[in-house]
Amino acid sequence: MSLVQLDLGGVPARAEGFGASVLLEHDQMKIRRIDLAAGARIPPCQMQEDVVFAVLSGRVTFRSDGEDALVVPPGAVFIPGGATTRSMEAHEPSLVLAVLCRRGAVSDGSGGTSRP
Repeated sequence: MSLVQLDLGGVPARAEGFGASVLLEHDQMKIRRIDLAAGARIPPCQMQEDVVFAVLSGRVTFRSDGEDALVVPPGAVFIPGGATTRSMEAHEPSLVLAVLCRRGAVSDGSGGTSRP
C-alpha cells in the first residue's frame, strides 16, 4: 500500500449528538472522522493509543488529565496513550479527524510493523 485516498464524506449523527466512522485501519494506526452536533460530548475514556485530533470545522474543547484546550481550525491537539481520561465537547457543529497511533508498533521499513 503506497497511496490510499480517504473519503471524508459525512457521518450521520446519532441520538447522542455525534457520529464516527473509520476511514482507514492499518497495523500501526487508525483514522476516524468524528461529526459532532453543537453541545455534543464524547464522555471521558482511556485509550492506549496516542491520538492527534485535528479540528477541520467548528470549535471543540478537548480534556485530558485535568487540562483543557479549545481547538479551532486548522488546529490540532496531541494526547498521549495511557492518559487517565480524555474527552471532547463541541461548542458548535464540528468535524474532527482523529489519527490513532498504536503504541509499541515500530515500522520495519517495508510498510509492516513489529513489536519490540
